[in-house]
Amino acid sequence: MQIRSVALSVGMALVLTLPVACSSAPAPYPPAEPGPVPISTSRPPIAPTKASTQLFVSPTGNDANSGEQSTPLRTLSRAAELAKPGVEVRVADGTYQGKLLTEASGTKDARISYVAENKWGAKIVGDGDKGAAWRNNGDFVDLVGFDVTGSNTDGLTFGGSFGRMVDNRVHGFTRGNCISTNNEGYTLHDIDVIGNIAFGCGKSELDHGIYVAHPRGVVANNISYGNKGYGIQCWHQCADLDVSHNLVFNNAEGGIVIGHPDDEDGTADGVVVSNNIVVHNGKDGIKESGETGTNNRYLNNLVWANGDDSVALNTGTKAGTIRADPQFVDFKPDGAGDYRLQPSSPAIGAGTDAAPLGPRAMAG
Repeated sequence: MQIRSVALSVGMALVLTLPVACSSAPAPYPPAEPGPVPISTSRPPIAPTKASTQLFVSPTGNDANSGEQSTPLRTLSRAAELAKPGVEVRVADGTYQGKLLTEASGTKDARISYVAENKWGAKIVGDGDKGAAWRNNGDFVDLVGFDVTGSNTDGLTFGGSFGRMVDNRVHGFTRGNCISTNNEGYTLHDIDVIGNIAFGCGKSELDHGIYVAHPRGVVANNISYGNKGYGIQCWHQCADLDVSHNLVFNNAEGGIVIGHPDDEDGTADGVVVSNNIVVHNGKDGIKESGETGTNNRYLNNLVWANGDDSVALNTGTKAGTIRADPQFVDFKPDGAGDYRLQPSSPAIGAGTDAAPLGPRAMAG
């Protein structure tokens, strides 16, 4: 039994997307009920674009086919070869082999999207390679609704820019990170990581549930638990990012860390960390590390039962921190609990709309 997320309207609760215990049956995607809850962040998330055409992929398909609904393809690799700006790749339930590399790029007005027909019904299973089970290097690409697991080093990795990783469940990569963003030179930027579940990843404290290494974007409404490092780490080119409305628990090293290596040029600055629930992590709750700037803000986060419940900052500012039991319906550290908030929770009504830092660059 693992958790999945459901949208609950609880006013300005710290976490807007909350999980409940669930069966192993996949949830339909997009969900018919209760419908999406708007994300209140300091930066608007990247908006999807309407598809101009579709390609279909199925375990019963054939890569010699055209990719129409009646004659689907067999692999996402072939779909990626055929994908052009404006194409939506619809992926039927079933198992698909990693190591998967997708490199096609969309445009600002005609994105490429890979979408599971049913949330978590399309399963990407890594083959044990040292790379990621799925690495996307294309720009203006959406990865939506997949279950990603296997014995590769890493799970789901984004190497392009202007990307969206939404509603994926990534788990069990015991040698690396569940979800990450990176490329050579860390030149990527503008990536949203929203509504994902990341758990059971890592070999050491250097491996995390969600590890982002890019400026500009939104990391929101994610659930990250049971990882060897941090639940969420923003490192290397970490700047002008919004980290909000996440539930982070039972990670060995800590909850959320924002920073930049001391031995690299640059500074982690302009990051807003707000409305997160960070509980029962082994060491740190929320902290800064390495080179950080004075424009980081940590607002209205709840920390509880961590090794250290402080919001430990080098240069940033904090306000509205809550140190109290969030009062889940039924907390369990292994992801099998019911993490909705009880009516008496101190998190309900305690969130904030972080002030915008200015328009986000979307040229390209």
